Amino acid sequence: MMGGVRMRGLSVPPRNEALEQRLAGAWGPVFAYEQLGSTMEIAHELAAEGAPEGSLVFARRQEQGRGRLGRTWASPEGGAYFSLILRPLRSPGEAPQLALVAGLAAAEAVNKLTGLYPSIRWPNDLLLEGKKLAGILTESRNGAVVLGIGINVTPRPEDLPDTATSLAAAGRAGKEDASFCCRLTVEVCHRLKARYEAWSEQGFAPIRDALRPWIGLFGHPVHITAGSDYFEGTAQDVDERGRLVVRLDSGIQRAFEVGEVTLLR
Repeated sequence: MMGGVRMRGLSVPPRNEALEQRLAGAWGPVFAYEQLGSTMEIAHELAAEGAPEGSLVFARRQEQGRGRLGRTWASPEGGAYFSLILRPLRSPGEAPQLALVAGLAAAEAVNKLTGLYPSIRWPNDLLLEGKKLAGILTESRNGAVVLGIGINVTPRPEDLPDTATSLAAAGRAGKEDASFCCRLTVEVCHRLKARYEAWSEQGFAPIRDALRPWIGLFGHPVHITAGSDYFEGTAQDVDERGRLVVRLDSGIQRAFEVGEVTLLR
C-alpha cells in the first residue's frame, strides 16, 4: 500500500500498488484504491492540480458513487468503478457527446471480454436484458472533463437494485474476480482512447456510425422525461450532435439533447 495523502482538503486513503500494477498501461497515470467516497471527486482534484489527460482513478468500491441528476450509483465491491481525466480541445458544447463515446467503448470492451452484446440506452447507460449493467457520467470543471464509468461485474445480486444486473449474473464473470475488473477497465480505456482521438480529430460523425448498432431503442416506442415535460413516440436515430431523434405520437420529429428514456413494451 502507498501512503494516504490530503488533496485540497480531501482526505485520501492509501493507494493500492497491486491494483495499480494490474491497471498499468490503461492510458495515463493510475491512482487505484481499495475504497473511495467517489472516484469522480478525486479525479476532479487531480485535474485541478494539473494531472495529464488519461489519468485514471480506480476503486474496488465507492461509498458515494454518483450518477446523473444527483442520483446515487450503487458501488458495492465487485465492480469496475473508475474516472478518467480528459482535456478536450473541441467546443464545450460538444462535451456531452463524450458519454456516448464512452458508452461505445464500454460496450465494445464488454463484448470482447465476455461475448455479450449490451445495448446502449441513450445517453449514458449499458443494459443487459433491460437491466442496467453500467452507467456513465460526465462533469466539466475549469476546462477539464472527468468521465466516470461504473460497470457491475461480480457484486452479489442482493447488493444491487432490482433494476440492475451484472456480468456475473449473466454467467460471464466469476464470483470473486478482481483481476477481471482490472482487465475490463484496461480494455475500456484502450478502446476509449482510440474513440476519443477519432472524436477529437473528426467530431461525432465516426462515433455516430459505430454507435448505431449498439443502441437498442431505434424503431421502438419510448417515453422521455425532459425536465418537467413528458413525451412519447418512436425512437428513430442519433443525429450529428448526439441528440436522440424521436418521432412523437403527434407526428412531429424532435431531437432531444437531454432526457430520461424508458422503453415502452
